[in-house]
Amino acid sequence: MAVKNLKSIKALALLGAGAATLALSIPALAQDRVVLTLHPIDSDALVENFNPNNPTGPQQMVRDFAYEPLWIDNIWNPDKDYPALATSYEIADDLMSITYKLREGVKWSDGEDFNADDVVFTFDYAKAHQDYPMGIDVYVEDTDTGSVVSAEKIDDYTVKFNLKEPDSLAKFALGAIYTLPQHIWADIEDPKNYANTKPVGTGPWTEVTNFSRSSVELCRNETSRYNAENAIDCLRFLQLNGNEQIIAAMSAGEVDWLGTGLTDPEITFTPQSEFNNYWLPPGGDVNLQINTTKAPFNDLEFRKAISVAIDRDTIVDISTFGLTTHTRFPVGTGETYANWFDEAALEPYTWLMQYDPDKAIELLDAAGFVDADGDGFRDNPDGTPISFEINIPNGWTDWINTGQTISENLQDVGVNAVVRTMDQGAWNDKARTGDFDSYIMWTNGGPTPYNTYNPMFNPRNMEKGRVDYQAMHQMRLPEVEAALDAFRGTADPAEQMTQMKNIHVAVAENLPVIGLFANPTWYEYSTRNFEGWVTEENPYVRPVVFEGTRERVIHALSLKPIAK
Repeated sequence: MAVKNLKSIKALALLGAGAATLALSIPALAQDRVVLTLHPIDSDALVENFNPNNPTGPQQMVRDFAYEPLWIDNIWNPDKDYPALATSYEIADDLMSITYKLREGVKWSDGEDFNADDVVFTFDYAKAHQDYPMGIDVYVEDTDTGSVVSAEKIDDYTVKFNLKEPDSLAKFALGAIYTLPQHIWADIEDPKNYANTKPVGTGPWTEVTNFSRSSVELCRNETSRYNAENAIDCLRFLQLNGNEQIIAAMSAGEVDWLGTGLTDPEITFTPQSEFNNYWLPPGGDVNLQINTTKAPFNDLEFRKAISVAIDRDTIVDISTFGLTTHTRFPVGTGETYANWFDEAALEPYTWLMQYDPDKAIELLDAAGFVDADGDGFRDNPDGTPISFEINIPNGWTDWINTGQTISENLQDVGVNAVVRTMDQGAWNDKARTGDFDSYIMWTNGGPTPYNTYNPMFNPRNMEKGRVDYQAMHQMRLPEVEAALDAFRGTADPAEQMTQMKNIHVAVAENLPVIGLFANPTWYEYSTRNFEGWVTEENPYVRPVVFEGTRERVIHALSLKPIAK
């Protein structure tokens, strides 16, 4: 039996922030609001939508800050988790259920009580609205898919989740449930298209103010239990798009916290302001996501040829300004999970990550991808032309450079591939449709590689109209699905290692994605207005500003204004 107990969020936050304290004697702080400006999403214009489960932008602003999960896993410091709406959990010995004790005395921002009814409602709502992406793996009897069978109210502050099969990892997914207030959402019949202009949450900041197409503020929740320690009155989100514009805004003192790509930061970033700081710890892999549902990407030999045609040395050293790192194996994940690699099993596939244009030409010729019409570019074996796009958001300089390098590499071996940039909103929306050629795309991280591979190979993430960014390749690999089920169905580390080896080999054999490089964890901050930032010397939480990092609310709560 595994049990997690309540810890003091306040004590941990203050410890992580170096025990910085707010100097209440400063007159300016008594008169002025304290506003933290952060930038978790690029956009050409902000939209008045604060739906916590709208992945095209709104959830970047309200998850964690307005809507809380049950539990905040401290991925970098697993022995220092942060209980949120739950205070403890207990995993059944048979791994078939997990029970959460909920925090008592919590109020929704409109004054209503939070309790177990809200948690059970949230699960039932996800089951009733399966096209609304709440991130809950609901078991669906008709299709025999999913993991969580039911949410059972034990008492007003205890909820038990019952599982379809043993699952040693269920705590990570269930802890991430963002509970909805039943008294608000029970009347919402079309949640996917609900703008939620007046969010009701339990987090530190829930009140939307000063909305415009260029900025919006999310201000203090007067009912929040965090108020005694929270020195920040409002979070401000600005409309910014593109690395250069974003960096200029921070250098001018307009932004405090970023996660944008940098180009030679000791030249382009830190000299622009004495307050500009950055730390780029190793992060997850970036892959070329190719649409394997259509030619030529549905041909394994073509995928192999693409992989060896790419000059990764140039991408790492020049296109991404030396800030990224190589990945050794074609498995879609990098050195973040190096301790999970069976290097002997993966050594035969290392050639797929090495630049060899002659080998690419050999593979293409042998597979029948030749220039049939004499236009200088290769065609499919049936004679139809090959011409495809690599889609990248406007202003993402390092990725645009990467795409251009890939385009040049592929054209060198006769494959007509071009970069097309677009607004990030359009880029997000197009990915969901499944109607695209190829994208450069990040990978999700987590406590184990399962957190990367499960969204990458979950068949429900490949459904047209709701394709997940991680599963854009849309290739079903039954052997990977079976290994993932076996991985989460055991708590035995040795068996989990065996199943992960099976996954790695299957991915290397099939190349559903083409690995490019390991991204740094993009993190930039300004010491102009706040102290208490995560640093290399004090890495108390992951410092990422983007949604998907539940610890970001702890980071924000740990910041204190600098005396002026």
